[in-house]
Amino acid sequence: MAVVSLALFKKHVRADDFADDDEYLAHLLETAQESVIIATHRSAAELFALNDGDFPLPLKHAVMVLAAHWYNQRESVSTAQMYEVPDALQSLIKPFRKLAE
Repeated sequence: MAVVSLALFKKHVRADDFADDDEYLAHLLETAQESVIIATHRSAAELFALNDGDFPLPLKHAVMVLAAHWYNQRESVSTAQMYEVPDALQSLIKPFRKLAE
């Protein structure tokens, strides 16, 4: 189940005026969603239960941030120096991370 709509994500990456990348964008959303869930050390069901049946809003935004990064930076290497934005993604995920069983 997608926690972020393709329409919202297309607005986020400013690709809402064309459909050529829709399949790729949907793939990025699905992959980012899995990555964010894995980073919390919880199941999707646990995350939905934490927020009264809805996926937590900060995690939805984390999915969009991660997928947008992958959309804009499609290769694993670059000739330019790249810098991570401190705490951007982790500040969204960390409050939901399970620390122990």
